[in-house]
Amino acid sequence: MAVSSANHHEIGVNEPAMINIKIHLGHTSNQYRFKLKRGYAFVHESSVLHTCNVTTILINLEIRLGGKFHEFLLKCVSTANIDAVYYEGLYAATFDVEHAIKVLEPNVPTHTLSTLAIGVFNVCLGKDKEASKVFLEFAAIHDDLTSDAILELADELVWRLTLFLAPHLNSYALTFKFPDDEVIKSPKCLYGHDYTMNLEGSCKNCMLFWICSNIAHML
Repeated sequence: MAVSSANHHEIGVNEPAMINIKIHLGHTSNQYRFKLKRGYAFVHESSVLHTCNVTTILINLEIRLGGKFHEFLLKCVSTANIDAVYYEGLYAATFDVEHAIKVLEPNVPTHTLSTLAIGVFNVCLGKDKEASKVFLEFAAIHDDLTSDAILELADELVWRLTLFLAPHLNSYALTFKFPDDEVIKSPKCLYGHDYTMNLEGSCKNCMLFWICSNIAHML
């Protein structure tokens, strides 16, 4: 039976609901080793890849290179799925910070964690001017660079990098360069405080430096 053009238009109106149905079908297909071929095709449509929740595939490091979900994650990245870009970017940082920055760039400056991460990674590479620009964008859109919120975000970055088996090689010790310009300055008490402490007053200026330093030591 032919479907009228009017009915066909009505079917396409509720696109979010259709996307959710396709995601469910695709997830079910994956559970049964892709025996449901139509569901597998649905979940690989761009509209689904762009919006699907990829957090559930982070378990057991299966998004790492060679893992059974890595190819799917990259497909989500290609559609600018915000979470997929963030996770792939942090995973990439465990072996190539410069590549990680390229992966994360589509999320900047709107995604909080991706923006902070790119700033930190630029510090690792010695690109202090680029880092300063990103940090200023972060401060303008998200949080003050001396706020306690920065510590919480840093904890998330550290936790994700740990989950992705960051090598802890301090590979960027020779290139590490924190911004020191008219707006963002290297703190005077560089070696007097640890960023995990409850810093007060001017010592809050140290937090961002120590976040960069601690993450650099993980890579």
